[in-house]
Amino acid sequence: MIEYKAKNGATQFKPELGVDIDEADFEDNKGWCVACGEVADGCEPDATRYECEGCGARKVYGLAELALMGLVA
Repeated sequence: MIEYKAKNGATQFKPELGVDIDEADFEDNKGWCVACGEVADGCEPDATRYECEGCGARKVYGLAELALMGLVA
């Protein structure tokens, strides 16, 4: 996970895949919480604002949605 500052100044996280986004597995049903960095299972690739089991924030996004938002390293 890579830590970054959001426009509002909050510290957030984005996943670091280690592969090119074109080679990423969009079907593994993983999501990432941008608030705390926790990985969530059972998320559709286009998931938006799912609730994080770790921190409770509604900031879990699927891989495809994160890629569209430019939040994949």
